[in-house]
Amino acid sequence: MKIITTTVIVFFWFIISLSVISISFLINPQNNSIKALDLLIASSSRNILSSPTNIGVFDGVLAAVKGGDARPVLVERFLARYNSPMTGMGEEFVSAADKNGLDWRLLPALAFQESNLGQKIPKGSYNPFGWTVYSGKTFGTYFDSWEHAINIVAARMKTNYIDQGFTTPETIVIRYTSTNNPTWVFAVRSAMEEISATTY
Repeated sequence: MKIITTTVIVFFWFIISLSVISISFLINPQNNSIKALDLLIASSSRNILSSPTNIGVFDGVLAAVKGGDARPVLVERFLARYNSPMTGMGEEFVSAADKNGLDWRLLPALAFQESNLGQKIPKGSYNPFGWTVYSGKTFGTYFDSWEHAINIVAARMKTNYIDQGFTTPETIVIRYTSTNNPTWVFAVRSAMEEISATTY
């Protein structure tokens, strides 16, 4: 009997809450101008949630007004945490990764390992990845900009690594560094995990 009474009360409050929300939209048409509230969803391959800049207060109710892909935000936070000159390239990293079928964390993690996120590179090279730096050399490819570097390296990673079955730091290392370097693997893997482990 107690379970039935509790169920009835919960159902009653649910109906009342739903009615109040519906009536508020009918009474105040301005509410209808807000785009549909997005649910905060997270998945392992694409973390989709509202960034803090998209959260606002409306009629005293805190609501996520616009949902979006959180991956650029996570990359941005990673770049900013280490004072990278590439800060602002979060969207570019994610876009290039998606376009080329890469793990979205891979390029920032490579840049972290190879150049401290672009802080230790030949002047004017825009090469944070140590791309085509051969044994005994201190320089590699020069790019026109960070965007240029990110997109070219992403495309080459697809062709020379991903399409050949080298998809993880553990398999990429031998071709990327020409040696099986566990320290390199650990650093890249740790950076990837740090990027996606950011909490809100």
